[in-house]
Amino acid sequence: MQLTLNFLGRGAAFYPAEGNTNAYFTIGDDLFFMDFGESAFAKAVKRLALESRGRIVVLLTHLHADHVGSLASLLSYSYCVLKKRVLVVHPMDTVVELLRLQGIAPSFYEYAAALPEVFPLQAEALEVRHAEDMRCFGYFLTWQGERIFYSGDTNRLHERVREELLAGKLQRVYHDIASSESASHCYVQRMADAVPQAFRARIHAMHLDSDCADALRALGFTVVEVAV
Repeated sequence: MQLTLNFLGRGAAFYPAEGNTNAYFTIGDDLFFMDFGESAFAKAVKRLALESRGRIVVLLTHLHADHVGSLASLLSYSYCVLKKRVLVVHPMDTVVELLRLQGIAPSFYEYAAALPEVFPLQAEALEVRHAEDMRCFGYFLTWQGERIFYSGDTNRLHERVREELLAGKLQRVYHDIASSESASHCYVQRMADAVPQAFRARIHAMHLDSDCADALRALGFTVVEVAV
């Protein structure tokens, strides 16, 4: 079975036309989110039948608003309405303080620095370069022999990810790609220089900063689609 990522949005913080870049996937009855930005809560409640899910897990890459902006709403709704505690996973416990300032007590949710081994999915955090004042992470996700990488926001393809991709160890890489030069995001020319043409279809572009999907496909990259 394939570990299929679905997207609630695929846009950068300053390109709201595409919605915040937030992905989700299911394993059995469990629902996993990759980040949970400002536009995620309304879409998740409307589309994903949260009340019928088993465990709900949010894997956070970093704490910029377009990646955690409606996390507090999800935790409060889940605890108060659904009577279940969401598991929040982030290598830095700074998210606990952020949530406290938003009125979300630790009793409302569970926190872990890494995904517990009770889950069939393995999620290994990899620190990536994005913001000078915030530590940021991507995740290697492994399930039933399939291995993918989700970058979050980063200004370049991490060398370890590149090596695993070229060695055939990664089936797909979901990666921030920007159409404009940026110190915080992966400029498309940097990605094109790093990845030979034969491997570009395995790079699934997300976090788009403009109407650039056709241009990215013309270079051989795959562009994520937003779930209806």
